[in-house]
Amino acid sequence: EFDCEKCDRLVELCAKYDVKMRNAEYQYYKSDEAEEAEELGVDVDLAAVNFKLSRGGDLFHRVGAIVAFVAVGSKRCHEYILEQLRTQDSGIGVVKAALEEFASLLGDSEQRQQLCKYLDAI
Repeated sequence: EFDCEKCDRLVELCAKYDVKMRNAEYQYYKSDEAEEAEELGVDVDLAAVNFKLSRGGDLFHRVGAIVAFVAVGSKRCHEYILEQLRTQDSGIGVVKAALEEFASLLGDSEQRQQLCKYLDAI
């Protein structure tokens, strides 16, 4: 039962930071800062990634990695996490999105390889 409480909290945090990150990215693209960056020849997509990482995206990636670790390590927790994601009108896709984006930011490293293993397993 105690493990389930921890899984509840992980799913809660994953959903919370997913929303924060998506909102930050949306706000950036609508901002004057994005327009100014584009006029200066700055890669706006890269600037948006930086913006959303500083406003919840980094935590979203890290919590997503923890959720994947737990889900891969325990079948019971995996099923429970799936159930909790469904109650939040979400699914395992949100965890996969966190892992995919996190892996893309890491380059070729051991951490990236581990995230890819989690992706394959979940």
